[in-house]
Amino acid sequence: MFEQLTAIVTGATSGVGRAVALAFAAEGATVLAVGRDRERGRDLEDEGGKRIRFFAADVTDPAACEAAVAQAGKVTERLDFLVNAAGVIHVGNSEATAPEDWRRVLAVNLDGAFYMCRAAMPLLRVRGGAIVNIGSDYSLMAGPDAVAYCASKGGLLQMTKAMALDHATDGVRVNIVCPTVVDTPMIDDIARQKGTEPVELRHAYDAYVPTGRMVTPEEVADTVLFLASDRARQITGIALPVDGGTTAM
Repeated sequence: MFEQLTAIVTGATSGVGRAVALAFAAEGATVLAVGRDRERGRDLEDEGGKRIRFFAADVTDPAACEAAVAQAGKVTERLDFLVNAAGVIHVGNSEATAPEDWRRVLAVNLDGAFYMCRAAMPLLRVRGGAIVNIGSDYSLMAGPDAVAYCASKGGLLQMTKAMALDHATDGVRVNIVCPTVVDTPMIDDIARQKGTEPVELRHAYDAYVPTGRMVTPEEVADTVLFLASDRARQITGIALPVDGGTTAM
């Protein structure tokens, strides 16, 4: 489906980003997988074969984002898709969220996506392309003890809509996928912050989702690939939940 096309995926060494990178590669795309963990990046290259190339970068650094886009241009001389999947979470309300925690969550989840979009737009505009941001059901509704995360994902939703309008005539579509809790290593991080066992938290999240289980990274990746494809050629500026019904409650 994506032969001879190129995608950049951030947060590509874990969770949703990893699933998206592998899904693009399986459909024939050349993927520049952006992340900070070089060892996991090498493992991803091994799994993806020649279609995945790892690029070490911190998306909170605008210069690093520009370097990542430049590298994609050097490899294939084109860019067709950008998926912003890098994300972190801090558990806590406003009193339990230190300024440095607030800044870190917004820097990765919101600033990083903006920097990547800004850097990628000149290449995406050449042939027309698609940006898919990874939001959350917390882009669409609030939740307890996640004030920084809710702010970052809500901001990402509005940024997505604004960019969709700004770049519609450039032929660049911009959409956001909004999954509920996804069974990724982030669950382990949340469990650590909450002081609970990961297996207990996973059971609780399964019970929370109306369909009876958390979303898988591959299910999010399937949705991303649909929005990137020509089958979604007239879809831009939307927030597409992959949430097992949580936003219907």
